[in-house]
Amino acid sequence: MNGAGASLNDENNGAESRIEVMDSDGKLPHPENLELANSVLNRLQPKDRHEMGQMIHSRSFLGGILLATVGIFWWLTVSIMGNRLGDNDATLPNSMIFDLGFLQVSLLIPLLVLIATVLLMHSRERTSWQSGAFGGILIIIALYFTLEPVGWIIFTDEGNPSMVLQSLRIGALAIMIHYSTHMILDAILLSWVQKMLQSFPLEMSELDEPLMLGAGDFDKNEEETTPA
Repeated sequence: MNGAGASLNDENNGAESRIEVMDSDGKLPHPENLELANSVLNRLQPKDRHEMGQMIHSRSFLGGILLATVGIFWWLTVSIMGNRLGDNDATLPNSMIFDLGFLQVSLLIPLLVLIATVLLMHSRERTSWQSGAFGGILIIIALYFTLEPVGWIIFTDEGNPSMVLQSLRIGALAIMIHYSTHMILDAILLSWVQKMLQSFPLEMSELDEPLMLGAGDFDKNEEETTPA
């Protein structure tokens, strides 16, 4: 039987329970899938399959709550109360980018942050510099739109104090959509890993070292070590 990761010895009896892949038949997922599973499990550190299920539940639940909060918050503070907060004041300047109004920006920001969060998580899990760079660009654009209303007040004479509320609302939308997307994606990734563990001859064991998924002969033969 080929083992992946560190094995237990007598000195590691008190180690936290983590996930280790054991392969008895030489059947494992694609190496790229193993690498992704390794990254997800090392980052989130579930102690066992039960805790993994609890993490899927809690992250999907909280992510759904935040996502619903984003919709309700936008509806109340932009669509319903926007007039009272001065959003329709004709004297307020539009964005210097494409002359976008506040309503358009308030819809664009959540979309930009959602895409950026997905790209940044993809970059981290798949070590992709392209998605990381593009995600960083989108974050800077979203940050610009968030701070631009305050910039009109600080650097020009065209700003209005009500534009501070615009920045605060846009910022709140951006933060909530970022965390909701992050938690839902974590739940999706954990659910995918859970199905992988159920579909392949994988076992749970206790590890004291960082998780390493894989099999010794899957990619290449392990180097033989000469005992001292």
